[in-house]
Amino acid sequence: MHQEYSVLDYKEKVVDGFYDVYGPSTNSALQGKMLSLADLETNLGNYGFEVVIVNRTIDPVLEELMQIAHCIALDYPASNVSVLVQKLAEFVTGHMGGPVKDADIMLARWMDRSMELRTSLHTSLLPIGSINIGLSRHHALLFKVLADNIKLPCRLVKGSHYTGVEDDAVNMVRLEDERDFLVDLMAAPGTLIPADIFSAKDTALKSYNPSLSKIPTI
Repeated sequence: MHQEYSVLDYKEKVVDGFYDVYGPSTNSALQGKMLSLADLETNLGNYGFEVVIVNRTIDPVLEELMQIAHCIALDYPASNVSVLVQKLAEFVTGHMGGPVKDADIMLARWMDRSMELRTSLHTSLLPIGSINIGLSRHHALLFKVLADNIKLPCRLVKGSHYTGVEDDAVNMVRLEDERDFLVDLMAAPGTLIPADIFSAKDTALKSYNPSLSKIPTI
């Protein structure tokens, strides 16, 4: 199953078989086409795509990450959502290379790791669990997968609304007072930023918090 998403809402779960495609959006050969995994695997190099797959049957690391997330959930009850979110965010960021201090360095590390994965796996279809150096879109997808698995309501928003970068993705959680917060998974893992400060579509996350201006969003 392939889902083109701008939003995966609180009640929408990421299930095994989900895959996210990142790549050039203006490829004239692909306009209006919905490519299957088989198509992507055959032609990935030609199209310049990166495909990240969620599938525990081929991703034992993801299964391990889910088990650890369950342990975190047991240690931090759902009645204190903000603490649980912080601990899960710290775990995701730790798995993906730690807090980001320099966007250029992180991007270079991801490019190297991406090439290593493609070589070792003999494919450009990358299981989410195998990505242990990742950019914001990888952090956001893994956080959503793990949050869904421990029944922590989480929203994944892809696009430029919050960060100003079309290919970026962010997570949102809803706290006890029914307010929505963005979850920082990059510079200061677990920091919650009120979503209602973004009153206009051209307001970007980076303008709110200068410390996030170096987050790699490519």
